[in-house]
Amino acid sequence: MNEKNLNVFIDFGSSKIRLGIYDKEKSKNIIILEKDCISNFNLKNFDIKNSSEIIKDLIKSAEKKINNHIKNINLMIDTPDMFSIDISIKKNSDNKQYSKNDIISLLNEAKNLVHKNYLDKKIIHMTVKKFIFDDEELFEIPNKEINYNSLIIELKFICFDNRIWENLQYSFNNNYLNIENLYCSSYVKSSSYNSLFNDFNKKVILDIGYGKSSITVFQDKRILYFNILPVGGKHITNDISLLLKINQDEAENLKKSLNQSETIFENKIDKKEKVKTPELSNQVIFARVDEIIKLNLADEYFNTFFQDKDSCILIFIGDGSKILNKNSIYLEEKFDFFNEITFFEENKTIICDSGFNFNKLGKSQEVNFLRKKPKNMGFFERFFHFFN
Repeated sequence: MNEKNLNVFIDFGSSKIRLGIYDKEKSKNIIILEKDCISNFNLKNFDIKNSSEIIKDLIKSAEKKINNHIKNINLMIDTPDMFSIDISIKKNSDNKQYSKNDIISLLNEAKNLVHKNYLDKKIIHMTVKKFIFDDEELFEIPNKEINYNSLIIELKFICFDNRIWENLQYSFNNNYLNIENLYCSSYVKSSSYNSLFNDFNKKVILDIGYGKSSITVFQDKRILYFNILPVGGKHITNDISLLLKINQDEAENLKKSLNQSETIFENKIDKKEKVKTPELSNQVIFARVDEIIKLNLADEYFNTFFQDKDSCILIFIGDGSKILNKNSIYLEEKFDFFNEITFFEENKTIICDSGFNFNKLGKSQEVNFLRKKPKNMGFFERFFHFFN
């Protein structure tokens, strides 16, 4: 098979690496592979040496199966230092008719503004939240004639440190791989799963990974909020290990055993009582999960999205949230705006598929200035591959 017909995705997690290869023409996966690993994406202790070898092995295995060389890949990754920036940018006009160049120039200005103020950061995603022509709000590029006095575009950027990007490029180049597109894994996955819960107006997707947790909020198809915190499943394991005085492997096995149980996570044990080990581990898990939820949901800005009585669901994803699969968890009364709380089971195919679908179908909100376009295209056309 010709490499031009292939789309290769690597979901580079802290505890697992997944590789998916897709036939562009048939829009289906050819190979999905997965291997365990331990990586540290923390800027101070960045370490992916072992993971680099695992990726090399995965690529070799895939190349043998497809009988073809792999050079270009799409990389999905989350790092603890990822963050989002929300900005609004305005253009005044004298009741002139809107043209797409008005939007293009504002988007370019916004990108340059972020680059100027965050010199050491890499922009991973740039999404449009809304367009405001005078007092009219639009969530898609207008295809009608509009005369306006002011145009405001509200944007969201997802970024991480340039040094991590440089380390990633160095590591993949050593494996003779070129990173063609870079995606925030939790944002891409959430964007895909969002469409599975269309019965709800607002969807809050809480991804608890190995070393981090992230939260993405959607209203219908539009992203409203995104945040990442450096607290995840490994912190639950560490707590169990320290409190019960057992090693990490035993603590991890004890935590995983709760996947098959039916436990109610709530803080009701009297501290004076002598607590049995299983009950104590449940309390440790509840405390950490409760902390992750509070850290993500207690943000005042986050809570502004839930003033209206909209139907709202909280969806747990990620390996770190698997302990909630068959179990119940009760949140504080202040979070009673959720009509439903559920766990969504992921696997290697679903995760890789989310990257392929994001790349193929694109997002109506996404500004894609990373893809290479033919040289004969003008700058604005190359930058604003957003209208297609």
